[in-house]
Amino acid sequence: MVSTQAKKSPVKRSVQKAGAAVTVDAFLNLKQPKGDMLLLIGGTHVSLTSLERVYWPAEKITKFDLLCYYLRVSEFMLPFLQDRPAILQRWPRGINAPMFFQQDLESAPDFIKTVRLTNQEGRELNYAVYTTAASLLHFVNLGTIEQHPWHSTIKKLSKPDWIAIDLDPKKAPWENVLATALTVKAVCDELGMKSFPKTSGSSGLHIYLPLKPRNDYESIAEFARLLASEVAHRIPKIATVERSLAKRQPQQVYVDSMQNARGKSLAAVFTARAKPGATVSMPLTWKQVERGVKIADFDIRNVPRLLDKNKEAWTDFFKNRQALKLP
Repeated sequence: MVSTQAKKSPVKRSVQKAGAAVTVDAFLNLKQPKGDMLLLIGGTHVSLTSLERVYWPAEKITKFDLLCYYLRVSEFMLPFLQDRPAILQRWPRGINAPMFFQQDLESAPDFIKTVRLTNQEGRELNYAVYTTAASLLHFVNLGTIEQHPWHSTIKKLSKPDWIAIDLDPKKAPWENVLATALTVKAVCDELGMKSFPKTSGSSGLHIYLPLKPRNDYESIAEFARLLASEVAHRIPKIATVERSLAKRQPQQVYVDSMQNARGKSLAAVFTARAKPGATVSMPLTWKQVERGVKIADFDIRNVPRLLDKNKEAWTDFFKNRQALKLP
């Protein structure tokens, strides 16, 4: 349980030296830069370091490449991050080196917003908060390859504004993931609720339902549980809500509703994943799901070029906030 009370943060503040900074356009046009650099974005100076560091060795993708990716998609991604606490998963040495979680932000530049919350153990933590593209780039510079926001904003921390269903295949064939996703959509359609699919960027699909932030996490979690159970009931041969992998059939997709709890998160829309191929969690239309979209279709190298072609996906997500229909 995390307290919803925001308190003044004692985070140690560092000062960004406003030396010779490069603009966003100039940064994006650089060719294999090395060392450190100061970027000017939105009137904010962001310190970027070790640009030549290789994050995906097999693909020869560097930290600079990742920063460029987030710069190019930030306009589309920020609505799903803004004003949400961040669960920082840091890979400072790349995807083949150890990762660590950071929820307590001990120091940060002045432009980084934090909120002081109390965790389950009663410990007060300084959570980083996504605000602007500058904040996103700062977190990425720390080695936060993936972006994991809360399901609620700091304005209404106890009231999530979406439900997330994670379709986890493990050993199940991909066609079963697609069929399960379409069953989730069918159930939502019958309930009169709009649903939005995306690739997880890892192994499965995520399905989100935008909400008006009126219900607490407990109510949201119960609704998600009932939704997942109904899906598994309709297609028991290929879908299950059984958490134990040992108790599942190999062809069954796990319909996971357990992430709809305060302080939990799923990979954000458009986030890069710390996986082979530098895949991306890509927003989709239901037509793409019906046509058999694949995880490998989207990575940080091709997604910026696909934004115009894919602009129908999720553009009206927040325009479709809906009241939760509790049983």
